[in-house]
Amino acid sequence: MEPDVLAVTHLHKKYRNGRGIEDVSFSIRRGDIFGLLGANGAGKTTTMKIITGLITRYGGEVRVGSALLTEDFARALRRMGSLVEAPAFYGYMSAEKNLRMAAAYYGGANAQIDEKLQLVKLYPYRKDKAAKFSLGMKQRLGLALAMMGNPDIYVLDEPANGMDIEGIVEIRNIILTMAQAQSASFLVSSHLAAELQKTCNRVGVIHGGVLQETAEMDWILENYPSLEDYYLRVIGGGLGNGLGDGLGGGQGNGKAGSVE
Repeated sequence: MEPDVLAVTHLHKKYRNGRGIEDVSFSIRRGDIFGLLGANGAGKTTTMKIITGLITRYGGEVRVGSALLTEDFARALRRMGSLVEAPAFYGYMSAEKNLRMAAAYYGGANAQIDEKLQLVKLYPYRKDKAAKFSLGMKQRLGLALAMMGNPDIYVLDEPANGMDIEGIVEIRNIILTMAQAQSASFLVSSHLAAELQKTCNRVGVIHGGVLQETAEMDWILENYPSLEDYYLRVIGGGLGNGLGDGLGGGQGNGKAGSVE
């Protein structure tokens, strides 16, 4: 059996104000689009910052393929592309030059630049300074930067945050295309259940810093009117449809279960 592309085990991080995450565990297979669904402040970004090495003091374990983050930090990060909180680029440089900077890090990746720019629909604007881009174009540039080196896993924190409808659809289509055509794997966080429902094949609900439950999207939509209804049942604010009674503990034909 092929190993998980990303395995997160018992992650724990608490801040002085008492917020953070506690005992977060999940895994992502090749070709998965795994959605991390939760309200603002639920622990999504903290989880992603730990996975991408932006937070180094924490409990638990992150493994990217066979590379353990705490033991083989550089190799683990080279297998990962990320967009956390806001895209990081040089505004005074063109989109093309930003990608050339990223290509230098990976070595021999210059040949990928045009391909990535075309994929995110920025090729016609490749000579334009990034500072002049719209919010949606900046997000797409951040995604193109994350793609450099063809990583095994993409970690995207609220990639459609603040975008208009067209921008949201563009980001969604890029993710779906890469997952289907390249078997790329994604961890995508959002507080928008409707968007994750259209994008993901698996979902984890995080609430109060705890990953409450994970499930296959097909299973969710067979048993609930929407991902939103499932989410509300998991956090204890469901609509009383009875479908969630006794669901925890791995019921639902093995498609959903409580995270222990």
